Amino acid sequence: MKHKLFYNTFLVAIIVFFSCFTITLDALYSYFSGQHIEELKSQTQLIASAINQYGDDFLDVMILDTSSRVTLIAADGTVLQDSRSDSASMGNHADREEVQEALTHGYGQSSRYSDTLSEKVDNYAIRLNNGQVLRFSDTQYTILTLIKNNLHLIVIVLLLALILSLMLSAKVSRSITAPFDRFDLAHPSESDIYPELQPFVARINAQNRQIDLQMKELKQEHERQDKMRREFTANVSHELKTPLTSISGYAEIIRDGMVEPKDIPTFAGRIHSEALRLIALVEDIIRLSRLEGKEITYPFTEVDLYKVASNTLEHLYSVAEKQHISLQLKGEHCLIRGVEKLLDEIIYNLCDNSIKYNNPGGSIIVSVYSTGNSVVLTVSDTGIGIPAEELDRVFERFYRMDKSHSKAVGGTGLGLSIVKHSAAYHNAEIQCESTVGVGTTITIIFPPLSPQPISA
Repeated sequence: MKHKLFYNTFLVAIIVFFSCFTITLDALYSYFSGQHIEELKSQTQLIASAINQYGDDFLDVMILDTSSRVTLIAADGTVLQDSRSDSASMGNHADREEVQEALTHGYGQSSRYSDTLSEKVDNYAIRLNNGQVLRFSDTQYTILTLIKNNLHLIVIVLLLALILSLMLSAKVSRSITAPFDRFDLAHPSESDIYPELQPFVARINAQNRQIDLQMKELKQEHERQDKMRREFTANVSHELKTPLTSISGYAEIIRDGMVEPKDIPTFAGRIHSEALRLIALVEDIIRLSRLEGKEITYPFTEVDLYKVASNTLEHLYSVAEKQHISLQLKGEHCLIRGVEKLLDEIIYNLCDNSIKYNNPGGSIIVSVYSTGNSVVLTVSDTGIGIPAEELDRVFERFYRMDKSHSKAVGGTGLGLSIVKHSAAYHNAEIQCESTVGVGTTITIIFPPLSPQPISA
């Protein structure tokens, strides 16, 4: 920026200098040209007055400058006398502009240029009392001649102007850029800057505040993600370690012959049960990972959500009956664009969770209905409920509100997290309302005929 300002300032100074020099030279030349014509006119009038009084003999005794010339011309254009040349050798001057004007109006003037001599000859003519014409001529240098004659002086002035322009341009560029050099981007409001740049400083301040806010949000998000990663690692390790420890313990007892033959089927059944629990956990983790990473793109089809709910509940009636819990489906047939497999998992996990955390003799109501702008799925239970401060965390992976109760009912702790990501895949909104000791209602609002899956 400093260099650009320097060059631009220097260029402007040079342009201004040459412009002023040219205008001044032209004005002075025009002024002196006018003065030269006036002097030429005065001298011509004096000579004409003397000739009218003393006759042509006055020209013989008159002393002229080397640049001046006097010519006496007859009315027919014949040169009668000339101060420089032989009048007999000179041609007829009747066609000369100044002569024609003098014969017509009493006086006339003209200027003729000599390209070879770079000179201008000014002529002034007056008609005498006897009808003859007196012409007085004088040579004047052109601008080009003046420049050539004074070239050394012009060069000196030009060099001085260049040096002065360089010094002033450097000083001006430094003075302009000095506030920018001291400008503190981190604290722009504290910088000494031009008033015209205050809006620019205000925008930088606003941008800095926005960047600081975004950095804080990114830091908080990073800390939250890091915390979730640590919790997930710890939970996965714990959930995997528990069945593996049981399997290893039972297998070790059988291997060491510490079990009677009649009890081997019992221990084998426990090993099988823990293995199934381990397989279910791994499958849920893989399914959740694929949903989060969008590794599998499920094709969307037109699905009757009420029919999907009815088919899913068929597999849960017996489980609910064992817990003495009534399971009921209400609503109407509603079409959406979705993935039937994921919708089945949503309904299954919500209902399975309601069964596990319900009270004996409780109830679960699954409803499917349309509001015109959306299709709504609700699962309401009369279970133990969720404290208000825990509502935001129930959809986290491995999150368990009551660790002791969760251990008793089993499960992988990933059901509601799978529900969350499956709903997001359908661009559906999840709402959760709960009262401790009264029950919980989870609502999922689907857009009607949603055309494309949305990332979780």
